[in-house]
Amino acid sequence: MSQQTKTPTRRRFVRTFKPQFAPAVRAGTKRQTIRPWPKRVPLPGDIIDCRMWTGRPYNSPQEKLGDHEITEARGCTIYGDYVKVFYRDGFECLMDDSKLNEFAAADGFPDWDTMRNWFSNEHGLPFPGVLIKW
Repeated sequence: MSQQTKTPTRRRFVRTFKPQFAPAVRAGTKRQTIRPWPKRVPLPGDIIDCRMWTGRPYNSPQEKLGDHEITEARGCTIYGDYVKVFYRDGFECLMDDSKLNEFAAADGFPDWDTMRNWFSNEHGLPFPGVLIKW
């Protein structure tokens, strides 16, 4: 009797990015995104299909910025002075300026202050969401 192993299906998640982030996604310097909680949470091994609208959203074609394998997806909350990243056994609280600046750089921002202000203006703080890394 031969035993067959079932290969897990990789799901594809299309995510659109604002034009300001497109060069960083293309260049590979933006290696994560923080989004509102989706109905289906991506898992490591799934594919993130990064795109950008070429004109008005939903009324123009999309430009493909790249496909990447997701390495990590977990809960994350951005507060005014710190970030909480959630793990199975607890959470990590990023409060140190160097860690916050490193976190912001991975998300395509020049520094923590710029990232915090962007999230505050776009979504309001605190912002609970899912951190997706590739």
